[in-house]
Amino acid sequence: MRTGFSRFLRVLPLCLAFVATPALATSAADFQAARAAFQKGQSDRAERLAAKFGASHVLAPYFDYWRLKAMPAPSPQRLRDFIARNPDTPLANVARADLARLHARDRDWPAFREQFRAIVRPDQELRCHDLHARLLTQADADAGREALETWRGARDLPSACDAVFELLAERGLLTLEDRYLRLRLAFDLGNPRLAREIDARLPAGERMSADALTLVERDPAKLVATAAASNRRAQREAALYALGQIAKSDSTRAARLWESHVGAYTESEQRHGWGQIGLYAARRHEADALTWLTRAGAQPTSTEQLVWRARAALRAGRWDHVHHAIQNMPEAMREEAVWRYWKARALKAMNATYQANVLFANLSREHHYYGLLAAEELPATLEARPLLYKVTPDDLKAAESHPGLRRALALRDLGEPANAIEEWNWALRGMDDRQLLAAAELALRARWHDRAIVTAERTRELHDFDLRYIAPFRDLASAWAEEHGLDEAWVYGLMRQESRFVEVARSRVGAQGLMQIMPATAKWIARQMGLGKNAHAGVDNPDTNIRFGTFYLRHVFDSLGQSPVLATAGYNAGPGRARRWQAEAPLEGAIYVESIPFPETREYVKKVLANAMFYRARFGGIAQPLKERLGVIPAHPSRRAAAPDAAEAAAEAAREG
Repeated sequence: MRTGFSRFLRVLPLCLAFVATPALATSAADFQAARAAFQKGQSDRAERLAAKFGASHVLAPYFDYWRLKAMPAPSPQRLRDFIARNPDTPLANVARADLARLHARDRDWPAFREQFRAIVRPDQELRCHDLHARLLTQADADAGREALETWRGARDLPSACDAVFELLAERGLLTLEDRYLRLRLAFDLGNPRLAREIDARLPAGERMSADALTLVERDPAKLVATAAASNRRAQREAALYALGQIAKSDSTRAARLWESHVGAYTESEQRHGWGQIGLYAARRHEADALTWLTRAGAQPTSTEQLVWRARAALRAGRWDHVHHAIQNMPEAMREEAVWRYWKARALKAMNATYQANVLFANLSREHHYYGLLAAEELPATLEARPLLYKVTPDDLKAAESHPGLRRALALRDLGEPANAIEEWNWALRGMDDRQLLAAAELALRARWHDRAIVTAERTRELHDFDLRYIAPFRDLASAWAEEHGLDEAWVYGLMRQESRFVEVARSRVGAQGLMQIMPATAKWIARQMGLGKNAHAGVDNPDTNIRFGTFYLRHVFDSLGQSPVLATAGYNAGPGRARRWQAEAPLEGAIYVESIPFPETREYVKKVLANAMFYRARFGGIAQPLKERLGVIPAHPSRRAAAPDAAEAAAEAAREG
């Protein structure tokens, strides 16, 4: 009941258990021993182990790669030879990246670019090498713009990017204003280490004082007050960061402080300060948030401020402000499904019905949360339906013989989940819809549930919703959902999001199984159910996991007024937080969801409830509109939240983890 599939996927390579026949277990041991022998330079032992598999084995490219990596410094020619022998594997992509780095080290830019163009998903180091090569030619008009876009991010960058920025500076393309912009972005994203690094490269007379960042921690109000008189831009940027740190915990105090000193700052700095105060207030759903965000001006100084201005306006019922905020977003952001939907809702509220329905109609053809909501806003249901397709025996036969898919399945059988997923994803490149659905069916038959789902989701025109919304463990889930009086479709929607039906899933904070139950919560559930002292120890068993998970979901559901929205949010982030996010007045469910301050929980709730809609369509029975399922969230009963029970405390502690 935790963090959903995104966090689970990051730890998947560490947590999948290996269950196999004795013969397969021997193969796994030999495979892993061969890799270790190559890494230790034990070539004779490594080759003996490799010989057990044979040169024609589906995993032979891995032994070939380990031989290559065992060399002290593989030559460019050896890397090219490996790529030529194994062109259809992700290992070739890794080798090509290594080859490109060798060429970059030698400043052989034509050879580098030849390799770079063939690399799939190059990392930031390689992208910076490519920008460097393109800038050197002075014939690529887009290189300077792309390099500036890289600079204007606030992420830590590899040293390969330094040469790019030096070239920009030499050519006058990297201005002092650009440096200040990145300094502000670093502060906005809470990266003072990067801010200090950027500050060190400013002209000596422009830098922050030596104690500026210390004051941010110890006396931020003093920094805001004293920096007002400073003619150093960097010092004032540090003060804006300090103001934000105050607003994080007390936006009213920050607003009073800013009102006292705002006149000594520039107009841009004034707007940014109000925007930061409003941003933190909006995340806490404070009544003055929209007022402060409005003082940031028509075009706030960060997209995050715009996003939260839209969300604050939604909670306040100010559809004109919602529309205004969305119109001022960058084009790429405006085109996201979330903001197309809310723009349409704003237009409808402002009586621009035709324009709203055009947006709703386009969205309704998309298979996700906003597509479902948009379809329900239309005066009549559109008859256009997705093309449904069922995999044929010939489709499946082709998938079974695909070398990449075979390698992926073999690696999974040998207990190599990270490599297996990499091989599987590599094999999907360029597949058409029929091939994708055949691969999804192949994964399902191998009980590789998460790959079945994510593969079926990649189709563009032909779809099989039985593959997108698989229902393993149906007998267990149906029985326990009925036992606890829960909607089976909702239980499946939650399980799909929590674990993608990987029964041995374990999150980085220890949540386990299909419904991702924390150990402390499992103990609490076992006590509440009157089970034996060690009953919680079997929580990784599918039957126990679903039994415990549905019991806890029912507990959360009842404790939160039997609201599916609040219960879904509470299952992920803790019931206490779900309560705190309620408004002072009743609030439309979709608006409550949109204004959840935790991005992970916000997306989790959307996906779980959309999943439930698709599962209900698959299972049959009475269909409930999504808007009705979302319902109206009642007003917060009291700002004095009740003391959390043990399960709630465990869930909230895990969420903080």
